[in-house]
Order: sequence, then C-alpha cells, then structure tokens
Amino acid sequence: MRLWQAFLWIGLSGAALASPQNFKLGINYSELLPISPLVVNYSTATADSQGNVYILYSSPDASSLITKVSAAGDHIFYQTPLPFGRTNFIAIAADNAGNVYISTSTFVEKLAPDGATMLYKTVLATDNNPDDSLFVTAMALDTSGRVYLTGTVPSGGLTTTPGAFQPTSPSNPHLYENFVIRLKTNGAVDYATYLGDSAQVGGAAGIAAAADGSAFVTGLALADFPTTPGAYLPASAIATIYGVPFVARLSPDGSKLVYATVTGSQTAYPEGFTIDSTGDATVLIAGLAQYQILRLNPQGTALLFSSAPPISAIPSGPGTLAVDAAGNTYLLLQAEFNYVVQNSLATCPNPSGTNALTVLDGSGNMLQSTYVAGSALTIFPGAHSTMYILGAPDASYVPTMQMLPVSSGGAVYLTSLSPNPNAPVVQLACVSNAAFYGGSAGVAPGELVSLFGQGLGPATGTLPQLQGQARFPKQLAGVKVTFNGTPGPLLYVQDGQINAIAPFSLGSGQTVNICVVYNGAATNCIVNPLVAANPGVFTNPSDSAYAWNPDGTVNSPSHPAPAGSIMSVYATGLGSITPAQPDGAFIGFPLPSDNVPVTMSASTLCGGPGLPTPCSMPVNVLYAGPAPFEVAGVSQINFVATAGIYHLSAATGTCSFEIYQ
Repeated sequence: MRLWQAFLWIGLSGAALASPQNFKLGINYSELLPISPLVVNYSTATADSQGNVYILYSSPDASSLITKVSAAGDHIFYQTPLPFGRTNFIAIAADNAGNVYISTSTFVEKLAPDGATMLYKTVLATDNNPDDSLFVTAMALDTSGRVYLTGTVPSGGLTTTPGAFQPTSPSNPHLYENFVIRLKTNGAVDYATYLGDSAQVGGAAGIAAAADGSAFVTGLALADFPTTPGAYLPASAIATIYGVPFVARLSPDGSKLVYATVTGSQTAYPEGFTIDSTGDATVLIAGLAQYQILRLNPQGTALLFSSAPPISAIPSGPGTLAVDAAGNTYLLLQAEFNYVVQNSLATCPNPSGTNALTVLDGSGNMLQSTYVAGSALTIFPGAHSTMYILGAPDASYVPTMQMLPVSSGGAVYLTSLSPNPNAPVVQLACVSNAAFYGGSAGVAPGELVSLFGQGLGPATGTLPQLQGQARFPKQLAGVKVTFNGTPGPLLYVQDGQINAIAPFSLGSGQTVNICVVYNGAATNCIVNPLVAANPGVFTNPSDSAYAWNPDGTVNSPSHPAPAGSIMSVYATGLGSITPAQPDGAFIGFPLPSDNVPVTMSASTLCGGPGLPTPCSMPVNVLYAGPAPFEVAGVSQINFVATAGIYHLSAATGTCSFEIYQ
C-alpha cells in the first residue's frame, strides 16, 4: 500500500449523519454588544420567558457590568455597573418579572427589574469560620423565584435545616462535602443539606430546578454514595478512588432522594448539566479520551440515550450545554477541520480553530452540526425555540447586522438562532492541510488538502483506480475540485470529505479560490491565502507523527526511537519543486528538490544551575525533499532524533509533531 493510501484513505472520512427529522437552525441576527470601556475577562448570560437577554461581564480590575438586551437585539433596557466588583461570577438568572439573580462563589444577590436596586444579598458562610465560606459552583432558579445552589463546603461546616436529607457530614474531618441549598424568594435559607459520601473531596458541578421544586444535582461520587434502589447504576458497581459522575434528584422539600445514580463513566467529570420540562436530566461528561452526553429519565432508572460529540470536537467548557422546549440538546464545541457538518451555517475560519454547534434530538441523533464564527462562550435558551450564543469575536467573526451602537469594535457578540427550514447553509465547510487536519495559514502549490462538508460527492467513498505510475485523475465519481479555476488531482471523494492536491501552477497571486463541482452542480467556494509553504507532518489520531525508525519499524510506544537515531517522517505543503512535475504524478529518480528551505527545531528543557528551563534546540535535517515513489506534493524528512517536541518550518509556516522516544 502506498503512503498516500495509508495517510489519506483509511479511517479518515465520515459521512454526515442522516437527520431523523426536518430540523434546521437559522441565524436571526448576530451583532457586537456595547461594553466599552470595560475590558472583559469573563461573561455569562441568560434569558427570561420573553426572550430578553441579561449579560454579566467582569474585568481584570474586578469591575462588573450587567446589560439587558431586548429579544430582537435592537434595544438596551439598561447597562448598569454593579455595586460590587467580583471576578468569580458563577451564574446569572432572570425570572418572569425581570428580576435578576447573580451568584458568585460566596453570595447570591437579587436585583429588581431596573438592574440596579438590590432586593436581597445572601452571604454564605460556614459554621466553623464566617470567613471560610461555602464555595458555590452552580446556581439554578425555579418559576417561583427560588434559588438553588450547589458546591462544596468544609466537612462539618454547613448549617443544615431540620428534616434535611443528609443533616450531618458523612465524610472524615478536613475534607470537603457537596451541599444543596435552596433560598426562599426573600433570600432566606429554605433548606440546606449535605449530599456526599464517606470520603468525598467535593465535586458538585451542576444544578437544575424542576417545576415542582425538586432539585437535580450532578457531581462526583465514590463507592458509598447514597444511590437509590432501582437507580440506573449504583455507585458500588463502578466507583473508584477517583470518583465517577452522579446525578441525583432531591424531593421538593430537600428531605429525601427521589433518585440518585452514577453514570458509569470512570475518570470523568460532569462539565454541563440541564433538565427539560419533563424532568429528563442531560449531563455532559468529560473523560480522558472521550466526551459523552447522557440523558436520564425523570425517575433516574433508565438511560434514554448516550451520545458522543462528532469526531475531532470537544466541548468548549462550562455553559456549552442547553436543551430547548422540544427536548433537543445543543452542544457548543471546539472543533477541528474534519468536524462532521450537517446544514452548516458557516465555513470554518483559517488559520486558527473554531467553535461549532451540534444539535441532537431526544434520542441522541444528530439534527444539525454547524460551524460558529468567533469564539463561543456560552449557549442558553430564550423564548419561542430561540437559542442564544454569547461569544468573543475573532478575525473570522462578521456581524450579520448591527442594531446597537458599539465603540472600539466591541469585545462580545450575541447571536440569536431559531428553527428556519429556509436558512441558507454551505456545502463546502472547510479546507485543511491533509496531513493533520489542522489550521493553516493558507494553501501552498502542491499541497495535499482535505475538504469537508456535505453533499460534496457520492455517499460511498471512492478511490481512483490506478495502475503502474498513472497520474491521479482530476475528475472522479462526478467530482471536480478547482483551485483558481484549475482542476486539482483527486485522491478520494465522498459526501463529507474530499482529498485533493493543489496544482503546482498556483505560483502567483495572493489568494486561492477553492470550489467543488459534483454532478455538474457547484458548491460555495472558500477563499484562502496563497502561500509559498504551509507545512504539515502526517500525524495519527494520537497527534504523534507517522514516523519510521532506522530498522524500518513504525515508531510507536512499543517501538520508540532512541536518541541519536535517524528518523523519517512525511509532510505536505512544502511548496514548489524543481524540476516541475506534472500534477498528480508519482516522484521517481532522479529526485527533484524542494524550492523552499526546511529547518527543524525541538522544544525541550535545558540544564544549568537550578531547575531546567524551556529552550529550543536545532535538529539536524539530513534530507528534506520529495518522497520517492509517492505522489508529487508528499515530502520526506530524514533527521536525527533528539528529545522534545519537533517544529518543522518552511517559509513563514511552521507545524509541530511528536514521536515516541
């Protein structure tokens, strides 16, 4: 098997999942918000039942600001500096009357509909020391205006209320416990209870409130966590010293558990949590190697679905999970360039990574998967099936409209989305270096690229039928890819992915316009910078390079490379070669040479007095040029192995890789 087959075919393509129902989000508006002169380092947001949006900002100098924006995004009701300066805000919520609730790690404050008048402020402190406060990690609000809090507290430090489910600390001294507190509408404590096990170190992560007043909580559990009979999974079945995620539902008076179960995900942490109107609980589990979205029934006895985010995407942090009135799950992701799209509303930006949004139905099936411009921070539901995204703009962000005045360009954006069957979508979503599916500074002549999207080619992946040293075709299974109008050779075509080669004739100009034509119909095009070199070393899913040891074995944990050995890796995007070769042809002898010089360095630790310090060391490159018997555009790099992370540079481009040593 040729290297181009090993790198670019096996296991790298995937079709977008078929939508089980007709669902498509569209963008109502996306605009920058007026926040100057505040420099934002944290922000969070919520919406009320009318769809008005409340945004809380804080800055490094501990100043803070609250803004209320109309549902249509065209009016600001108020923008008020808060009477306190905190940088550790946890959450914000709003009730139907327009009252606003703000939680920090140590207190809760309720503001009147004017956003300035304080109705109450409840400071949370422990029994042991008023200055040693409880640490709130999550807040929820029910329809009656009662606040629900969870977090951690020093063992024995919580003042529990009569009839509480767990009135005394279950753990050993000097550890931390989970707690649940509900506040009355006037800010007084309604109930307070522990919720832990005998060796808890504190792991409460999320809370939600049901219409009946019951509290849903998630966090970490150990083997004797009080799971309930008939629950989906008892803690004793799988819990380890590291803890496993739990989901528990407390009765409306906080006196007993309606249910408590663990999820089965070991060495994992619940990173997002919400419930829907029926009482189904949805939790986002962050594991070492995989993220999961789990949904439990209202009784906690059964798992309704378990789903994983799309390939090459991870949730982008707290505030990335939401559920709409129909029970659909919305997940914000940090996506790479082989993200599986379905009805994408935007193309992926270059040269950096981007955020994306995936929507799942009530059974965990994908409804839509789209790139999102800018750096998304949080997603939250509004009225009438509207979803809002709050984020920070970057070079890729372009407002769809600007209805509010902003100064200094604005540092936060608000996007409103709702179902729209006529929303415009893109077929061609992303173009990336095929070696590692990473961001790129552009496209170089002869670079092997991967194109991702929807409806780009046949449902079944198709490889060209090559015999001998035949060239790769420029049309395959009805697919053609053009670069500034010139067709490029095709290595693989399929509905969601195409692997192609940029023509070597792209030698002048500042941009390259990349388009796909399938069965005579043209997709949208993506414009990238045209660069002399855009290096990428072929890597495997673990992000280590496909590398060969001196004895011919593939570099791996079981076959590491000794220091000083001569290693070989393969790359693409190193630019033009001399003498010029036909596009799609195989390289033979005598070997041509790369026109762009290649250098390598390694990031490592250097010795000296005291602790080692980070430094960069040059790497001895023995050969860098076209790879023999491979398609033109693939280069081979032979170098002397040293310790550290390797950096391959050509022209203004650099890529990094690792090998097993």
